[in-house]
Amino acid sequence: MKKGMLAALLCLFLLSGCGGKPEPIPLEELPQDYSLEQAKADGCLVTEDGTVTSGRESWEDFLEAVDAGKAASVRLCGYFTLDSLGVSSRYDPEYYASIKNDYPKMSLEDLSYDGESFTSVFYQEGERCEWNYSLLRRFEEEVQSDLLPYDSCISYILTDDAEATYDQLLGSLASSQLEDHIPFHIVYREEIALEA
Repeated sequence: MKKGMLAALLCLFLLSGCGGKPEPIPLEELPQDYSLEQAKADGCLVTEDGTVTSGRESWEDFLEAVDAGKAASVRLCGYFTLDSLGVSSRYDPEYYASIKNDYPKMSLEDLSYDGESFTSVFYQEGERCEWNYSLLRRFEEEVQSDLLPYDSCISYILTDDAEATYDQLLGSLASSQLEDHIPFHIVYREEIALEA
């Protein structure tokens, strides 16, 4: 009886990660039917159609650790619906019919910081993608469009460029000159709704 209890306590100690949260299941080992509800239960930072709906504390803990120069990680979950912003009215009906069964879509990404640099890991069309950058920069931008149901957007962007503005980063994608491209990766984007 004592051996069984000792073994159970040892297992509990090992699973507890020495007082921390248990390590998340690696992305490649998640089941195919991993759901939005499971992502929320697992403490992921969940953004649904541009709005953070769960896991804000996980994100804030990550940012706090980064600010202190400590290693940290967070799992990000993006959930997208086709009709969230009235998108269906903007598409040709035939095109809309051809893509509507692809939604909703969910993406998962692991963001980690080792005390010096950031690594983002995600899967795109079954292929593992990994991005490494030295900086995580925060931008808050006002939106200049009456067509959108929000008036500002907060973004966290991985990059190695400490000087580029938000517009310069995004604009570099449209440049026809390869040397104008500024490598970056958006890991967090939250739309701030219009005041009623």
